[in-house]
Amino acid sequence: MRDVVCLRLCAIVWGLLCFTTVWSHESITIEARKNYLAKLQESYQLQAGNPPAAVKAKALYQIGATLEEIRDLFNQDIISHGAVKGLESTLLLNELARAGFKMEMSSKIGLYVSQLHYYRDALKLDGKASHADHARYLLLKNHFYDSFTDNPLAPFSQTKEELLELMEIGERLLKAKENNINPEEVKFILAIHYLQAIQQQVIGKDDGQKKFKKLLTELRKEYPQSLKPLTLEALSPTP
Repeated sequence: MRDVVCLRLCAIVWGLLCFTTVWSHESITIEARKNYLAKLQESYQLQAGNPPAAVKAKALYQIGATLEEIRDLFNQDIISHGAVKGLESTLLLNELARAGFKMEMSSKIGLYVSQLHYYRDALKLDGKASHADHARYLLLKNHFYDSFTDNPLAPFSQTKEELLELMEIGERLLKAKENNINPEEVKFILAIHYLQAIQQQVIGKDDGQKKFKKLLTELRKEYPQSLKPLTLEALSPTP
């Protein structure tokens, strides 16, 4: 399972380091803190005003996506320094809690977790919006990386209904073409969900193995330098 742990850490760190060149030593500036709070308040007030479903859905998605950016920055601090650092970051953390956007930290992984309910609520209201596939992607990706420590085949808490939902989302995202959706991540996560589904007898073994092997073959071909196929091979009982 060491490869799985390394991949998990690499995936998290790689995503978080994307922000490093922008925010240098202080992950949150005064301007950024004010802009984040203003954006959250604007979206919150918009969705609270009983607007049409499409408008409310977009506002909820924007709340989730904004909190996602903040969460990544806070987690960057935790990975680098062991805690959220800097005056503006600390102020923002406290102001988020007072404004009803409290960040939740997982005691199991030691990082702030994604607030997935914003994406789920947005998709229920408008599943065909321009932002809908990105909401699905964030839901799929963040549920996955928040759900385990060293073994993705043993998530902390995941019902069969949730697993079926996640597989449906992953299969839909295989057809998505948006630039803000990483197809390598989608195929990797979906492949692991197929292994989970086989293990939990949610789908038939033969069908699940067929789908898993197809994704593994595609990942090997399309991303020859990626560690993800190696991890899938380590997880699969019959690679």
